[in-house]
Amino acid sequence: MSLAGKLLTVMLFIALPLRVLGWDWQTKITLEVKDQPLSAVCDLLGKSYGINFSYSRDLVNLSRKITVTVHQQKLKKLLQDLLAPEGIVFARVGDVIVLTPAPHPARTFSGYVQDAASGEKLPGATIFSPTHQQGTITNEYGFFSFTTTDTAVIVVSYIGYATQKIIPANTNNDYLTIALTPTAKLKEVIINADEGATLQDQTQMSKVNISANTVNAQPKLLGETDLLRTLQSVPGVSGGMDGVAGLHVRGGSPDQNLILLDGSPIYNFSHFFGVFSLLNTDVIKNTDLYKGAFPARFGGRLSSVVDITLKDGDMKNFHGNAAIGLISAKFDLEGPIIKDKTSFVLSARRSYPDILYNSIMKLEDKGSSRLNLNAYFYDINAKVNHIFSPKDRLYLSFYKGEDNMDVKQEGNGIVADTANIISQFDRFKVGWGNTIGAIRWNHIYGPRLFSNISLNYSQYVFNTAMGYMYSLPAANEKAEQAGRYYSKMETAGLKADFDFRPQPRHSIRLGTAWTLNFFKPGVSSFVDKGSNVVPLDTVASGPVSTGLEMLVYGEDEWQLTPSLFANIGLHASGFLVSGRFYSSLQPRLGLRYMLPHNWAVKLSYTHMNQYIHLLSNNITSLPTDIWVPATERVGPMSSRQIAAGICKTSNEQKWEFSVESYYKSMHNMIEYTEPTGIFSTDVLNWDQRASIGKGWSYGGEFLAAKKKGSTTGWIGYTLAWSNRQFPDINNGKQYPYKYDRRHDIEVVVNQHISKNWDASASWRFTTGAPLTLPVSSYEGQGTGSPWDPVTSPTVPIDRYSGRYNYRTEVSHRLDISITWSKQKKHWSRSWSFSVFNVYNQMNSFYYYVKRDDVARQRYLSKLVILPMLPSISYAVKF
Repeated sequence: MSLAGKLLTVMLFIALPLRVLGWDWQTKITLEVKDQPLSAVCDLLGKSYGINFSYSRDLVNLSRKITVTVHQQKLKKLLQDLLAPEGIVFARVGDVIVLTPAPHPARTFSGYVQDAASGEKLPGATIFSPTHQQGTITNEYGFFSFTTTDTAVIVVSYIGYATQKIIPANTNNDYLTIALTPTAKLKEVIINADEGATLQDQTQMSKVNISANTVNAQPKLLGETDLLRTLQSVPGVSGGMDGVAGLHVRGGSPDQNLILLDGSPIYNFSHFFGVFSLLNTDVIKNTDLYKGAFPARFGGRLSSVVDITLKDGDMKNFHGNAAIGLISAKFDLEGPIIKDKTSFVLSARRSYPDILYNSIMKLEDKGSSRLNLNAYFYDINAKVNHIFSPKDRLYLSFYKGEDNMDVKQEGNGIVADTANIISQFDRFKVGWGNTIGAIRWNHIYGPRLFSNISLNYSQYVFNTAMGYMYSLPAANEKAEQAGRYYSKMETAGLKADFDFRPQPRHSIRLGTAWTLNFFKPGVSSFVDKGSNVVPLDTVASGPVSTGLEMLVYGEDEWQLTPSLFANIGLHASGFLVSGRFYSSLQPRLGLRYMLPHNWAVKLSYTHMNQYIHLLSNNITSLPTDIWVPATERVGPMSSRQIAAGICKTSNEQKWEFSVESYYKSMHNMIEYTEPTGIFSTDVLNWDQRASIGKGWSYGGEFLAAKKKGSTTGWIGYTLAWSNRQFPDINNGKQYPYKYDRRHDIEVVVNQHISKNWDASASWRFTTGAPLTLPVSSYEGQGTGSPWDPVTSPTVPIDRYSGRYNYRTEVSHRLDISITWSKQKKHWSRSWSFSVFNVYNQMNSFYYYVKRDDVARQRYLSKLVILPMLPSISYAVKF
């Protein structure tokens, strides 16, 4: 090779790296490609010109094939022509060109998520963008607002429904009604924070969601499923006495629970003296229980909020249920009034122990004396749902329920020594009931703002009466007595709630409410008409008063960092009663921090205030208990609670774990130094006999739940302490509260056996409750004693070492249920067999002291009201 050739070769080797490595946006490109993907063009530019590209195949699509021929074209102009039509932008980072999707303008989509078959709105459904890793959930009315880009895929999901994917670019409408189709998989029992969201995705802690399926899958008592018995199986919640549908949440009393039915408060949530709860569970759509960390929109109680939402009604088809059990029957029906525009739900339930008893008595020889029993409860629910426009919806709901027990005994007899006819009539009647009505208007002002304006009314009435008549004409003897007691509690409220979602990182709620409370705590009358005495006619009345409660609140669900979320709220309220005004400022804070592997750590602080008190029997909560407002001497109760916990839901959402601990202090609590009751208490001066003190409760709760598969259920454990201290009780020393239970274990298992068979079982173990018993006694004068002073000149006088100085026996019970069902073309039928208290554990309802006059000894005895109770029920669904 000549010298000139060698020099040219060297210059080419020197110049080639300069051409390959020394590129800029003005570099001239010569390129010819025919029917090749864009990714091949990028590879060719890398090989020929040293221009390397970096991009994510999940975000940037270079698969489209192109044909291009260019000669000496500038690099920047070439890339713009090739990538702009694909929505791809480019930038130089060092010696690499980075490709990313072109930014699209953000759009806000809003609307409802609903059941495709019935039109029922789905609260707690999840709306999520995998591209941006952002999401939201629907509120209690099924409404959502979500801001994202046109090209992002939106994934909508709800447990029990097929997931749906939506590409916003395919729709020009910012208002969406997303209809999800129910899946045909096995029934699942779910207990979690929200139906469509996992625990670690919720900033809210101390909240449990109970679905209708969860309630209906539980073992029945006398053929009835029960919402409150299901809630009692949640850690941190106890029912007090065995089998009674009361709620004692984290050391609180029954009056400290705010129970809402479609937004209206309920003041007595029981039938049959607390054995059954108020509602037919077939019309319940959703229930949220808040044990703490209360959102700012709730107030007025210290211990818990039970927020119950009823079904809206099927907009497309008619269907219903009918069932009959050992002591009650029920039915419900729902369907369209105007298809896709107006729907209704109607349900009714009645018990019939009176019919069974009177039918049996007719078969027996009753002689001249006759005993009639008229004892039953009933409830009726009705709801209408009307769509005025895609953005306006109106709900009308009504509830009426009563308990009645009327015992009459009448007849004639012969007095032996006079051979005269004696006639006698006895009657005792007791009844109580609730009447609830509500009007709610939902309106969507825009893609980010939703409102609910509601007007509600709630009334609770207790009424008891007695009558006695005796007549002996030969001796000119006659007696007639009659008595009556009546009390009532009424509220009427107006509330406005606004849900504002300015961006995915913020969800803001604002609202105000005005509630008028009417208290009529007691009106009693007694009439005594006798032939040999002056007739007696008396009327006594408790203090009738009116209280006005006002509140305003604001809360913000805010994503502070990618891992830190906060719910910040403030609840301000005031109460005007008898010329006295009480006010309270209640901050609320919830924090959630995401750890690796989807573990979430949560912390909350809550301040609550309660302006009304319940005058309750010291033993249990009964319909005789009376609601009264705060007075000048006894002000509102208040509590402060701090809680911390950690939780996780497995990736496949099959398992769920949570551990929480809490500490709650309570102030201005009331207690009595003597037993209270409507017949022995002067209601007018109740606050003069009440001791005012404070309380503490603290403990830990554990929950492990299996949510999917043929076997579902949960295990819960609670370790808790609850104490009280009053200056006039127990010598001013602390003592355990009457609902203090140290250990509580709940195990619930639901098993899908086959196509036609399902079974469930629940077992609960609870340590003993505090009990006050004497430590010694001595004999004293009988006059004035509850012992009979005529037959016993001396009676034992007890000496006590303190209040609640003993513990009752442990309580445990196993309930089982098995259901056979058969699906027909247009309807299904089922038989349910249940056994309550399978191994006949004698759990106490009430302890009392029994006296043996002969042996001159006393014994501690207990009353058991719920032994082993088998039951059977038959249901038809159409």
